Parts: sequence; C-alpha cells; structure tokens
Amino acid sequence: MNIYDHLVCVDEDAKQLAVFRVGADGRRTLLTNVPLPKVEGWSAELQDLAKKLGENLLIDSPVIRRILNV
Repeated sequence: MNIYDHLVCVDEDAKQLAVFRVGADGRRTLLTNVPLPKVEGWSAELQDLAKKLGENLLIDSPVIRRILNV
C-alpha cells in the first residue's frame, strides 16, 4: 500500500493554495492547486472551499479510507 502524507502550502503572492502528496522518500506530487477566494471574513465561499479541502484530504488518505472502511 502506498503511504504518504499531505503538505498544504499557501503562495501568498499568487493567492493560491496547493496540496501535495509527500511520499516516504520525500517526493512531492501536486494533488490540487486552487485560487483563494477574494472575500473578507468567513464567507459562504470560504466555508465551501474549507469543506471541499477537508473532504479531499480525507478521501485521498489511504489510512483514513482503511480506518473508516471507505
């Protein structure tokens, strides 16, 4: 089974969020890259991004899928 961690990075200048898979050997593979919403405060758009990000991280984790039998 492939085991890897996730690394979440924010490019402040580009205002983008990137999520990488990091393998046991340290190799990074881009999982997703999304622009940050142009909002102020905890808006519905930001809540939607947070929910999607959390769901994607959970679904992409082989350990969590195994634990939750998903």
